Amino acid sequence: MTTTQIRQGERFALAAVALFGVVACLLGFLAEAHVGFNLWDEGFLWYGVQRVLHGEVPVRDFMSYDPGRYYWVAGLLWLFHVHGIIAVRAATAAFAAVGVIGAGLLVLRGSTGRIVARVALCVFAMVLCLLWMLPWWKGYDAAMSVILTASLARVLAYPSARRLLVHGIVVGLAAVLGRNHGLYGVIACLLATPVLMLCADKPVWHRCIRAWLAGVVLGFAPILLGLILNHRFAVMFWDSIRFMLFEYKGTNLPLPVPWPWTVAVAQQPLSALIRPWLVGCFFVALPLFCVSGAALVLRRTRHDRIIANPVFAASVLTAVPYLNVAFSRADVGHLAQAILPCLVGFLVLPWPKQARVVVQWLGCSVLAFATLWVVLPLHAGYVMRTQPGWVSVDVRGDRLWMSADTAVTVKDIDELASRYVHAGGTILSVPVWPGAYALLGVRSPVYETYPLLPRNDAFQDQEIARLRQAVPQLVLANDVAVDGRDDLRYANTHPRIWRYISTHYHRIGSPVGEPQLEVYLPDAEK
Repeated sequence: MTTTQIRQGERFALAAVALFGVVACLLGFLAEAHVGFNLWDEGFLWYGVQRVLHGEVPVRDFMSYDPGRYYWVAGLLWLFHVHGIIAVRAATAAFAAVGVIGAGLLVLRGSTGRIVARVALCVFAMVLCLLWMLPWWKGYDAAMSVILTASLARVLAYPSARRLLVHGIVVGLAAVLGRNHGLYGVIACLLATPVLMLCADKPVWHRCIRAWLAGVVLGFAPILLGLILNHRFAVMFWDSIRFMLFEYKGTNLPLPVPWPWTVAVAQQPLSALIRPWLVGCFFVALPLFCVSGAALVLRRTRHDRIIANPVFAASVLTAVPYLNVAFSRADVGHLAQAILPCLVGFLVLPWPKQARVVVQWLGCSVLAFATLWVVLPLHAGYVMRTQPGWVSVDVRGDRLWMSADTAVTVKDIDELASRYVHAGGTILSVPVWPGAYALLGVRSPVYETYPLLPRNDAFQDQEIARLRQAVPQLVLANDVAVDGRDDLRYANTHPRIWRYISTHYHRIGSPVGEPQLEVYLPDAEK
């Protein structure tokens, strides 16, 4: 085969992979766009997008993730003149598609063999990534791990000043989406340094370092400008960092790691044991891949004096810092946010030539089985088709299919608000339903819309001052022990605010379908 034919084949494969990725992502979105509704994390994102469309600034004006994802969604919604939850999902799916297609292109670039087999492997990779894109509102985080991997692979293939400048911009933009992603990108670059130093063709380090730093500053410029030009944004930004590092001293609500040997086998059928055991195996596989992959990259680079497979090396180096995502709150949702670099690395792993076909396809079969068993029960489309009782409900103009329990919750919130909240009024929803604000289209009377973590007295006093000013006409308080922990009940994490509610509001009971929901009205309405 001539060089021209090879290049034409590569271009055709590139186009085929990209086209399949677009179609697969579109079909995946259409399959679940109108299914399910989550008042917790999904509502938290949707409310933030609503506030941005009203001119507010994330972090400064309301509790939020870092600003990037809100402006991405709000920009697309403004462009197409839409505002509902389906539109928010579509904008998120568009960003997630970048990660899915990027994973396919990485596998195409990092794999070897016949072009047909490589394209088939790319298709498998993209389907696998689509399955792991859950929950949907976390598609930004999963996609960003792939984007950072792809950008780093480009640097490792040819570490020039220009490529390091571009990679720095990508790392900076990742931090705009989530400062943790920016940190992971920086750590992956630091881990890549000894690998690059082992190469025979060393880059001009002083030029490359300056270029990379300049790129990070350029990418992070939106936040830097906000910190310089807006005092209130700067105060709240640094306070959010101070709270996580010095007050709460963590990044998430931790869960014990579900190692496979901790699965309780007593008096349970085999079918009930398979899924938790497989979840545990994935948690074992992630650090195992990182350690063994790093050793393989270092050994081969020292021997060959060149990075033989930049995609594999970038996957390993990026997967290492993303272990923090998986293990900071060890559930399948956070595993899904961290696993994509590992999946890409596994699919392009340089197996010995004699065993490549057998080992690779056997491994893919096992991986496909484990993935389907673990993630399908978390896809709303699959659950709706396997469980009875789902109903269609109007959510601010969009029809969504949701479980009977969720439908009752949405109905109760709508009925309580229509009965007690007058035009221009608002509600207080604590601690786990930030989606109630988005559902009703009202502004939260407090800054902390998702109050899961304990807060000090000074912060609570500030929130009480906001409540005095806004005077919510309805309080929805879920008396739930988050993660089964009584110390995470709202009355224990925010005792001063709870005392204020108990003093200035009176309870009227709970809806029939929501026994855990405590409903309060202002004392003036006794």
